[in-house]
Amino acid sequence: MNRISTYRDLGLEPDFIFNIEKCPLTEAFSVHSHDYSELVVILDGSAVHIIEGREYPISAGQVFFIHGNVSHGYKNVDRIQYVNVMFHPDQIVQLPELKLLPGFQALFYFEPFYRKEMNFKGMLSLDGEQLASVTALLDTLLEEYVRKSDGYRLMIRSYFTALVGLLSRCYVQNSGFSENRALRIAESISYLEEHFTQPLTLQELADRAYLSKRQFLREFARNFQTTPMDYVIRRRLEHSCALLRNEQLSVLQVAQESGFRDQNYYARQFRMRYGCSPTEYRERHKRGDSGEGGDF
Repeated sequence: MNRISTYRDLGLEPDFIFNIEKCPLTEAFSVHSHDYSELVVILDGSAVHIIEGREYPISAGQVFFIHGNVSHGYKNVDRIQYVNVMFHPDQIVQLPELKLLPGFQALFYFEPFYRKEMNFKGMLSLDGEQLASVTALLDTLLEEYVRKSDGYRLMIRSYFTALVGLLSRCYVQNSGFSENRALRIAESISYLEEHFTQPLTLQELADRAYLSKRQFLREFARNFQTTPMDYVIRRRLEHSCALLRNEQLSVLQVAQESGFRDQNYYARQFRMRYGCSPTEYRERHKRGDSGEGGDF
């Protein structure tokens, strides 16, 4: 039976869902799931990881990310030691610059999604030097979490962001681009995140993912539950909210710098998403009442 645990079971506060443990596993761990995400780094030993009904071997140096509400467990355990980081991504991993890293997109979004289809060949495996660097960061995180000195939440977010950045680099360094489907699509999404204010074509994004336009549309919808165009519009609107706070820019300039060539089209899209015009949003922000559209 799948045992379900929650962040409350760990005694965590709703506004800071984070826990880190370094522990040995001496026996099988039954299949379970939880309402938080989990980053696992295997330090030593070996076992068989069971995830969503599939099994694959794990050993020292392997890193994998598990989304919330995904069932998994361990069997055939042989002196395994690992670090388990349990967290809420929206609270801990906040820097938008991470989305520009193909390795981040691949490791934390696409590899978990394509895990079965790729037969677990997209997993991150660190070499000895990489594992030592990652372990050092994990030890620092663990020390901050245990001591809980002044500003420990800030330090945890900072060190964890550094850890995610390092793992993202390692993923690209250690993966064969042409053979790794998750990384190919991640490269295309990272390009989109970096250039969403510029003209983009479906063909360009599909080419970067080494897919046909039809395949890219299907894969994009599976991962983001929307179309590439709707995704780009949402990113442009989010960006425009930040620009609207600068009163030196006209609404036309905001529209153009956000990637909209037509101010009327921009205004219609803005109202559909936020329920007000760009000018009204600017006035609300000026009064300190930016509403839902102001929180990103």
